[in-house]
Amino acid sequence: MSLDPIAAPGWRPMLLGYMRAAVVGNAAAQRRVRAELEAFVAREDFTLGPVFVDGGDTPGAFHALLDELSRNDSVRGVLIPDLRHLSCDEQLVLSRHENGSRTPVLTVRFAPLAGGPGAESPVCSGPATLRTRARARVQPLGGRG
Repeated sequence: MSLDPIAAPGWRPMLLGYMRAAVVGNAAAQRRVRAELEAFVAREDFTLGPVFVDGGDTPGAFHALLDELSRNDSVRGVLIPDLRHLSCDEQLVLSRHENGSRTPVLTVRFAPLAGGPGAESPVCSGPATLRTRARARVQPLGGRG
């Protein structure tokens, strides 16, 4: 008999949920988003661990998420509704939160925009993104006539 939980029948890797209350809206909308997270993990053969909601009555949920990632070895990643729920800084922290390890971030809804996957995320619209957009609009002069 194996004591390894991964070898146990029916075992599924765990994802932690994360959302921003300001992006989602009221409590009813948060319940709908949580249902979307639950549907995603069921469809993709994961289990959903705690869902951390940042903002409103629970500030600091991102730090609690990081603590849970460090404590719980069975967690395989973070599930967010869409890219608006993580700032660029938070994405960087998740990419190297512990000794250079990377935490996979999965999104329930991902609609790629022109310029590549997530290139125009509303949260990541700093100077580098603006320069990229400006370069994309510049047309070469050669060949016109």
